Amino acid sequence: MNIESIRDFVNKCLHNPSTRHAQIINGFLVFLIVFSVAVIPLHFLMPNTSQWDLYREKLFLFDRITVTVFTVEYIFRIWSARRPIGYIFSWWGIIDLAAVLPFYIAKIGLLASPEIFLMLRILRILKFSRMYGMEEAARQHCQESHHGTFNKLPGEIVERVVQKHPFIFLLGMLLPLFFTSMGLLSMILLEMSAVGIAIGVLFFLFAGVFFTKAWLDYNYDVVYITNYRLIVQNRELFGTFANDIIYESITNVVPDNTGIIRWLFGMGDIHIETAAMDGTLHFENAPKPHQVVRHITSNRQRVHAAREAREVQGMEIMQEVKRQKTDIEQESKAIDRLEKNMNNS
Repeated sequence: MNIESIRDFVNKCLHNPSTRHAQIINGFLVFLIVFSVAVIPLHFLMPNTSQWDLYREKLFLFDRITVTVFTVEYIFRIWSARRPIGYIFSWWGIIDLAAVLPFYIAKIGLLASPEIFLMLRILRILKFSRMYGMEEAARQHCQESHHGTFNKLPGEIVERVVQKHPFIFLLGMLLPLFFTSMGLLSMILLEMSAVGIAIGVLFFLFAGVFFTKAWLDYNYDVVYITNYRLIVQNRELFGTFANDIIYESITNVVPDNTGIIRWLFGMGDIHIETAAMDGTLHFENAPKPHQVVRHITSNRQRVHAAREAREVQGMEIMQEVKRQKTDIEQESKAIDRLEKNMNNS
């Protein structure tokens, strides 16, 4: 195995979210992000006494391990990128740098206040925005097999999978982070007693439930745009709701990104009006809603144009059939007249 094949493998693991290796790596990184952000409140809530110095030292040791992992990830992302300079100055590269930079700034003494250093660690939560690339991963999963409850029809092509905006996923992570912090704090303040461990485990369970809810809402509350139809899917902890809409039944598609927050973050709602009574479907907090609506409208126009072309072709065929029928009738009458003339003669 040469260096180029290794670089290509690392590129698929770090820059292609649809591969199995990338999913495992992203899952591990999500775990580190959750815990590295969740321990921040502990530094402020633990008493500033020598008794708690051991716990505080363990927290900083965990932070050093986390920073080491994020730094190695950042270096490998630069090395394996198709355009390393482009990645460094991209949004994703800036986020990955922001996740580790406060640690090194504090190390060289540019951050005199440890509180500022701790607060800057919250920037690591921005790494969750990497989940934005999961739209492409979901589309590829649809092409290969299925995604959620969606299954392709013969000849169907999944053109786009629209998920909720990453900002919504960040908001959904607040409760898992809170319960993770409370679980760690309970175990530390109760000095790892049986009661402290039990309370901590309970908080971790709550964190797991809310994390699962946020992940399902983000990854499986989607709109599938195919060359045949539109599928709006909503996933809950228990069960899934999906609505299948053919383009012919869509009467109007309206984007709505009103509001300063939604305008700034580039997200909004998509209202899909259908011919059915009370047939308006809503998909909330989609990224770039106007682009999504243009895509759906383009498919609607294509389908309507194809239907009109079929109707015109059908009318032309019917006219041709009628013309041929008329010709046959005229020829038949001419033959009858010829036969009659021959008999008379």
